[in-house]
Amino acid sequence: MAELVPLDLEVLLRRMASELAAGACFDLPARSFHRPEEGLDLSVRFHGERAGTPLGPAAGPHSQLAQNIALAYLGGSRVIELKTVQVNDHLALPRPCIDAANVGFNVEWSQELRLEQSRAEYVKAWVLLHALRHHGAVPGLAGREGEVLFDMSVGYDLAGIRSAPVRRFIDGLLDARAEIDALFDRWPKDLLAWRPERERVPDRISNCITLSTFHGCPAEEIERICEHLLAGAGVHVVAKLNPTLLGYEGACSLLHGALGYDEIRPHRESFEKDLQFDDAVELCHRLASFARGRRLTFGAKLSNTLVVENHKSFFPASEKLMYLSGAPLHVLTFALCRRFREAYGAPLPISFSAGVDSRNFPDCVAAGFAPVTTCTDLLKPGGYGRLPRYLQHLGERMRARGVDSVPDFILAEAGRKERVATADAEDLPRLLHNASMHNHARATARVLMDDRYTAKRNRAVPRKLGSKLWFFDCIACDKCVQVCPNDANFTLQLPEAFAGELKLRDLVVRGGALVDGPERASAFREKTQLATFADGCNECGNCDVFCPEEGGPYVVKPRFFSSRARMEQAPARLEGFAVEREDGWDRLVGRHEGARLSLELDRARRLARFDDGQVRLELDCSGFQRLGAEVRPTAEEGHVVRLDRARAMAALLAGVLAEGAVSWASAPFLRR
Repeated sequence: MAELVPLDLEVLLRRMASELAAGACFDLPARSFHRPEEGLDLSVRFHGERAGTPLGPAAGPHSQLAQNIALAYLGGSRVIELKTVQVNDHLALPRPCIDAANVGFNVEWSQELRLEQSRAEYVKAWVLLHALRHHGAVPGLAGREGEVLFDMSVGYDLAGIRSAPVRRFIDGLLDARAEIDALFDRWPKDLLAWRPERERVPDRISNCITLSTFHGCPAEEIERICEHLLAGAGVHVVAKLNPTLLGYEGACSLLHGALGYDEIRPHRESFEKDLQFDDAVELCHRLASFARGRRLTFGAKLSNTLVVENHKSFFPASEKLMYLSGAPLHVLTFALCRRFREAYGAPLPISFSAGVDSRNFPDCVAAGFAPVTTCTDLLKPGGYGRLPRYLQHLGERMRARGVDSVPDFILAEAGRKERVATADAEDLPRLLHNASMHNHARATARVLMDDRYTAKRNRAVPRKLGSKLWFFDCIACDKCVQVCPNDANFTLQLPEAFAGELKLRDLVVRGGALVDGPERASAFREKTQLATFADGCNECGNCDVFCPEEGGPYVVKPRFFSSRARMEQAPARLEGFAVEREDGWDRLVGRHEGARLSLELDRARRLARFDDGQVRLELDCSGFQRLGAEVRPTAEEGHVVRLDRARAMAALLAGVLAEGAVSWASAPFLRR
């Protein structure tokens, strides 16, 4: 399994600073940043704290690495539900694991980093966001609109959550003073303009935990876990509830009868073993009372994904179950949440996540949900760039109602004439609750009648052209860049010197010398090439889903590692390269087609030195003709030296390190 490797804060800062100067950040164009609209206050309260908007990524692939969190923040997310961690942090997860071709399915369910890595990554992301907020490079982040909250997410049973490693993780986010200080002490001197004042970066990164439990976790254990977190850790708690609360027949009635997804088969056993509806209502009442007794808050999140039988061929055959998300889950969860709130009968903080997109986001906010988190929609073309439309649509609805704040929007959507400024303060919670329930009921009726959630509207899959991906050249549509949650896929521009086709002769070792071999064509059709950053690629497969060509970008395209050491640690099947700079030469070392290779370019790009382990060549960069050669004594008779490989590596190296080029492969070498 490919492993994610977190990047140092210095690398993140170097890339962010250089790219923002050119109008982008982590491959997200500045035009896709959320720009707060003057006169509109989109902020909400989340367990006693204020967030600049109700929007955020759900715990999952978009909230695991620091660059993911920064991208979500730039898109307008202000409540970041961090990816769920657990004590068992050495998981072997199946690959591929995400299929968002139309609705959404996945077989990914927990963090891929070690617990200590996750904690360090979230601290690093916290500092990175505050660097963004206080530098001023992106307008609208310094005030209320930029206020951001992190929500921890832990699982999955009491023993694991009580364990020392999980406790250290929680404590490390409740008080991250020492680690934040260490990051400030190591701040690069040439990037001091990006270092915020230390007192403006809070030591407490989160004061809330969203609990996720296994299907079949007993109600008693869920209650004990929540009590442990409330009383032991002293944090606000949100319990994530599963769509199995609908009951098997209720879920099938909506999924098959109302929506027409006859091919999707919910896993009956999960419904039978999971928390039951009445027990969930009673449990939440007890926990809300328990929290109030400790001057804390308790809330519910609806919902988790729905466990269904694996009826597709995309995931490994060993995976008998998978998790449903997207459009059908939105209908199921919206209906379930309404039933739950009516049964609960009192105000309760509700986080909502299920098939949220820019079109239904305003209805979710009007229903009083905070935060409203999304995942499947961000896995589609546009990626993080889809987020600003959520807030744009909310702003349009608010302006149409003549209001400028979220609480007033909730009241106005329900037809109430009262506004927060004029309402009785003691009566306001009741007014907002009743208004949100009215809005929820009305929106539920609309959702159940909306054709866009039905199977017939969600059968189409991304179109394939019938062509095959190669190491070089593709249609360069950039979809693989947009849909990668980790920003692992990137483009590079080949310098003009490498344009066109060259005929290059192989060299063959004969009697300790080199003789000419067969001729090969070395050609690059496209100036724009695609590559993958190995440290950020977990082989989830989402880029393959949306690529118009066959083969999978993460499988076929050139792979770059952050260092030679990282490359050597990776499994041998993960061939790729690492960039190095030394003594006036730029170097690309790597494994390709079973061979260990090294290619060096002088900074003027006139000379190249190529080494395949048996022969070392000096070449001119114009025609890649031999200027000098050394055949090692250990070279095998008949060994073939391929000059097309040398030219390919030189093109990649020159493209990655070209003036103005910014990617993860070049980020360590960027200087301000």
